Amino acid sequence: MQTGLSRTAAGALKGRSWLDTPGEERVDHDDLLCDHLDMTVTPAGTAAKDAVYRQALAALPVALDAVDRATLTAWLADVNAQDPNRPA
Repeated sequence: MQTGLSRTAAGALKGRSWLDTPGEERVDHDDLLCDHLDMTVTPAGTAAKDAVYRQALAALPVALDAVDRATLTAWLADVNAQDPNRPA
């Protein structure tokens, strides 16, 4: 799920789809969050609206990934409750 979300965020940030981005310009999930979106320190000259936009894009993949992990945990707990020895 992280891969798809980071590709979508990269497309929104660059204004073109992942498939239309040349290979040398593509970034992986961690690089996208750390280098392009996470605004722990706002770079000089960045407009407030751009900083908010990038921070919101950074929060979305993290939140959706947390939901994905929580869903998997709930499913595994349900399987375990039905039969602890059943393979997951």
